Amino acid sequence: MLVELPLLVFVLCVTQTPTVREGEVDGVAAESPNDAVPAEGLWPSPKLLNLMLQRWAEEACEEYDLDGEQRAKVREATVKRFESFLSENRSKIQPLANEFIEMRMSLEPPSKERVQAWADRALPVFEKSRDQIRESNDEFRKVLRPMQRAKFEVDALQMSAGMAIAEQKLKGWKVGEVDKDVFWEPLHAERRQRREERRRRRAEREQAVESASPKTPADQVVAELDRWEKYVADFVQMFNLDEGQRTTALSCLSELKQRAIAHRDRRREDIARLEYRIEHNAADDAPLDELKKQLNELYGPIDDMFKELQSRLDQIPTAEQRTAVAKRQQAIESEPIAAPKP
Repeated sequence: MLVELPLLVFVLCVTQTPTVREGEVDGVAAESPNDAVPAEGLWPSPKLLNLMLQRWAEEACEEYDLDGEQRAKVREATVKRFESFLSENRSKIQPLANEFIEMRMSLEPPSKERVQAWADRALPVFEKSRDQIRESNDEFRKVLRPMQRAKFEVDALQMSAGMAIAEQKLKGWKVGEVDKDVFWEPLHAERRQRREERRRRRAEREQAVESASPKTPADQVVAELDRWEKYVADFVQMFNLDEGQRTTALSCLSELKQRAIAHRDRRREDIARLEYRIEHNAADDAPLDELKKQLNELYGPIDDMFKELQSRLDQIPTAEQRTAVAKRQQAIESEPIAAPKP
């Protein structure tokens, strides 16, 4: 678990309260501009906040198997950075968190207008939080050894994707694309009704799958996309890409993954049928080689997508970064091979 991930969730939950309001929203009185610490609302004590930050830092150290010196640096940097950030932005963060909780706990879901106003105030705070997380990630990278950093880059790509999704949701809420379940906790009767509806739909889907075709074997596309993520993480580390370049690489990966999954979903039944025939090939069936050829043709577009990913990634590094990689590889190849010990 990355040390910044729980902090992001914490900051986002605390990021949604009005600093300045004009008129009323949903009957809530306007609040005058004021950067002073809010007089009421949920907020951890200084001691509790310090302990939370230390614990998150320690969990990150454990995740990447950091040694004692590395752990000390990470704890110090994490606590210092985020204590300062949260304290400086408390006047905006604390009210936002409380308003979010109030909307969740109300007996009726909030209006679209109130959620829009909330998201409008939240977005700037989210952007500041995201910048802090990126800077913290850069500090974290400097502490890591090569193998630790390779693992971190994979997790960092996933975090970047999560932050991009969060930003898109905030922007959507701001223009009125409200997800009621995010901002309101349904009452018991509605939760029960929803559970029953989910059970009914799940039963219908299972029945449809059973009657349509044999069980689909393990999805090879999922394993292939995992390899794509590893390839991009290794590429980012090898060329030491900066933040903007990493974002571009992640965007390429995300786009092509979506296209690959869309292709898989469109041809799912054909793929499942061929994989079943290959696994249970009988004497009266088509030759096994022919079945495998047909399956390879179905997977072919996904292979082409990976080639496109490689091509687009190759355009990202600068000439200086390519030269640096070439020099490192040349140095490795020119190293003398040690004679085996007798």
